[in-house]
Order: sequence, then structure tokens, then C-alpha cells
Amino acid sequence: MIRAPWLVVALLALGDSALAQERPWTPLSSPPSQSCPDGLCQPQALAPLFRALDGRWGGSVRIVQFGDSHTAGQRITAGLESRLKARFPTRNIRLTPIGVSGVTLANLIEQRLPVGDEYADLIILAYGTNEGFDDSLDLVAYETLLRGQIRRFRDSTPGAAILILGAPEAMRGDGGGNCPGDADGRWRTPPMLAEVRKIQHRTAAQMGVAFWDWRGRMGGDCSAQRLTQPGPWGEALMRGDHVHFNEAGADWIGGLLYDDLMTAGRAWYARNPQAVSGGR
Repeated sequence: MIRAPWLVVALLALGDSALAQERPWTPLSSPPSQSCPDGLCQPQALAPLFRALDGRWGGSVRIVQFGDSHTAGQRITAGLESRLKARFPTRNIRLTPIGVSGVTLANLIEQRLPVGDEYADLIILAYGTNEGFDDSLDLVAYETLLRGQIRRFRDSTPGAAILILGAPEAMRGDGGGNCPGDADGRWRTPPMLAEVRKIQHRTAAQMGVAFWDWRGRMGGDCSAQRLTQPGPWGEALMRGDHVHFNEAGADWIGGLLYDDLMTAGRAWYARNPQAVSGGR
């Protein structure tokens, strides 16, 4: 029987004990995604990343994430990168976060591609929160913009996988809320945020790029309220603004994304036992 590349299979099979040696972390439970199996839709689109992690041909694994304040804070990306490095210690993994607080996908137009004239194995787009707080957002124009940026990355970096992080759950504190634990009904989710997420989900499916259900893995409805409070997991994981994660929460989100990528990677190699790293 032909076996999958030994390095990836062995490292993907490692337990959390090996990971804990690199970065102490207590796994926190999160409900399954309601829209994507194991948190990821179109996981087959991540094949370039899984091939790069094979490692038998040497070279580095490069991931670039573009986004808003969630990316600019660099804590979520650090949570993902540290786990990848612990799981794949023989690989030269580099995750470059390129984020600016307050920006939207429209700001990506100004970004020169490819970044640093280098290849990328995975490009992550982590926008949507600020768009979702814009009650006057033109949804048709937003979808056109998203499709255009995906095409631009495909033209500039044709060997890279593309992953859209669906906009997370977030809230504004101007009243009208009905979440448990919010006695004053202060916090509610902007209705446009769900519309942005629908466009991201649909566009990813139609254009064949991967989509991560960030909101679903947070816990769905009212999760931005619950995570601002201590719970069975211990300390609060979100700040009082109901938008941003604290250090522990950012590490948790990075860990959830890592777990879902590894689940997808194991399934991909099981389906593609003869897969090998390609040239760049």
C-alpha cells in the first residue's frame, strides 16, 4: 500500500502534549461550525499549504495574512504560527501579519502584490468586521471588490492557497440587545455584519477558495457577549468592547484555526496519499 509522505503524517498525528512543550495552552471547547464541516469550507483549496508542509524538498513555508485590527494585534497570528512551528519543527515557517486597525477590504487595493516579491503558500484575508459596522455599506460593491481581490491574488501569486476568515461575531453597545447576561440590553450585533459574512461565504464557495467559519467556532449568536465574561474556560476572552480579543482569547482563536487546518490537512493527505511538494 502506498503511504502518505511520512513527515506530514507523523507530525499531523502528534498529540497535544508535543504542542504544549512549545507554548503552554489549555484547549477550550467551542461548538462545531453550523455552516462548514470542521470549521472549514472548501478545504481542498488549501492543497498548496499542505504540500508545502510536506517538507521533503526543503525550503520555507510562507503564510501572509492581510486584515484589520485582529491582524494588526499579531496575537491571533502568533497563536497560529507558534503551533505550526511546534508541530512542524523541521520546517522554516514564516507567518507575516499585515494589518491596520480600522481598515476594510478596500484598503487592500493599495497593497502591492506579491509582498516582498516573494512567493506565498497561503494568503489569508481577515476583513469584514469594520464593513459590518457600516450601516450604509453597498453590499453589491463589496462583493465585486472581494471577487476582484481574489482574482488579483490569483494573478500575482498563482501558486498560493487563499483562505477567507469569515467575519467574527462582534457587537455595538447602543442598545437593542437581547443576549443572556446583558441585563441592560446594551449589546447587539450590527445587522450588516451577517450580510458581509454571507457574501464572504458565498464568494468563497463560488470562486473555489477556502472559508473559515470564525463566528461559528466562537459560538455563534451572542458569543461576543458570553466571551466578555468568565466562564467554564476561566477568564474572559474578549475585551469589554465586544469586538476585540484579549491575549488569552486571541491565542484561543489562533488555536481553533490551527486545529481546523490540521483536521483538514489530515483528511487531504488521506485522500491524496501520493501527494508531493511541487516546485515554486
